[in-house]
Amino acid sequence: MFKAWQAHARYARGPIIAALLVVAPALAKTAAAVPRDAIDLSQVAVYNSPADIASWPVTTSITGLDMQRPGGLTFTFSARNTWPDYVPPGWDGPLQYTVWAVVRVNGQWYTSGFIQMWRDRASTGAPILSDFARNWVYDSRWGPMMGHQPVVGEQMGFFVSSGNARGVTTATSVRQRSNVVVVSLPANDTGVFTFPERGATATDFDGDGRADLAVYRPSAGTGFILHSASGTTSAYTGGLATDIPVTGDFDGDRQADAAAYRPTTGTWFILHSGTGQVVQTTWGVPGDIPVPADYDGDGKTDIAVYRPSTGIWYVIRSSTSTGISYFWGGSVGDVPVPHDYDGDGKTDIAVFRPSTGIWYVIRSSTSTGVSYYWGGAVGDIPVPGDYDGDGQTDLAIFRPSSGVWYVIRSSTWTGAAYGWGAGGDIPVQGDYDGDGQVDLAVFRPSTGTWWVLASHTWSVVTYNWGVAGDIPIPMRP
Repeated sequence: MFKAWQAHARYARGPIIAALLVVAPALAKTAAAVPRDAIDLSQVAVYNSPADIASWPVTTSITGLDMQRPGGLTFTFSARNTWPDYVPPGWDGPLQYTVWAVVRVNGQWYTSGFIQMWRDRASTGAPILSDFARNWVYDSRWGPMMGHQPVVGEQMGFFVSSGNARGVTTATSVRQRSNVVVVSLPANDTGVFTFPERGATATDFDGDGRADLAVYRPSAGTGFILHSASGTTSAYTGGLATDIPVTGDFDGDRQADAAAYRPTTGTWFILHSGTGQVVQTTWGVPGDIPVPADYDGDGKTDIAVYRPSTGIWYVIRSSTSTGISYFWGGSVGDVPVPHDYDGDGKTDIAVFRPSTGIWYVIRSSTSTGVSYYWGGAVGDIPVPGDYDGDGQTDLAIFRPSSGVWYVIRSSTWTGAAYGWGAGGDIPVQGDYDGDGQVDLAVFRPSTGTWWVLASHTWSVVTYNWGVAGDIPIPMRP
């Protein structure tokens, strides 16, 4: 299906020059993106710990969080191998880091460094659902947090910092911390969560934490990518005009893999970026819609299809190489919109019903279904994404008739409207500036122009990348 990558490729219909109409840092070569905070610590009240924790450099990523009863919380992060030991006054041995929790009480976020951890301490003890009020925030040192008991499904943030941060006002070791991750508390204090090391998106082909521009040209069976890390281009060839371009990190190397789904045969062609090898898998039948995503939270994209005729989802979980099916949707016109709406690191099964403007979501953290009304005007296109950078996908629609985006920010549950686009434009939202927030963006197929509103600076960037008839990658269901 795919031939090897072709650097600085020649194109079937003439070379496409990446004409940058507005100079922007998006094409400058940079190091990998710093892991983002799912909660803005500058807006969080700190008790019984260093008040300037928000300004501490983020030097490590939390990549895993294991909640178990009665053991409590166990964190996976690279600095466990590098942060030095520190012996607090009066202690007979060293500790290495402190576990912080971030909780919302009466609409305000609060935090503190609660649990002191040494190298051979495997977990925190004191599970959240049964012990937080009793053993974490048991007196007035924790201000409004005192006595607060979280419940199943409640959102909580966690991070770690070097040295001792409990009952002190300054750094006691190196002045470093991890990013903040957010989870929905699982039933019975039992759940395993994974988090990507970088804020990479589904079209981050070079692993720099920013979405790359990519199009598929059906007439040539070729995909073209403009890499944000270097400004260089690459191409893959060998597809059919009817192939559906898809993408995802199927091999778990933190870079998106070029891929295509052939609807006539249900065959997937995946070019693994880690090895350069093409892998073929048959999964689906004619009429199915490809919906690849990380449904099991193992850091790899799972092959999956949605069958509109029955409303059944068929997923191959990469963690176990086993298939599973879900019945969710099936009303005529339902649009699959799988995303991580609850912030637990796993993609949730979800559909948008244009006829009513209702979103139906199965939260993977609780295995419960919820529905939301957002949209419903004729022609509304669902454009879910993490627009506020809190680690949860926000409900959003793009209205082509007016070029207006309507977004519900999950961090505040407030709505916002933005005018960005025109009739005929295709929404291609993504994190193009690497700040951890999805940017508003459209692709204009009549001219092959991308219009991006960078959330980091609210500046406008346009690119000529494509020609009339090109399809932006990934193709919208």
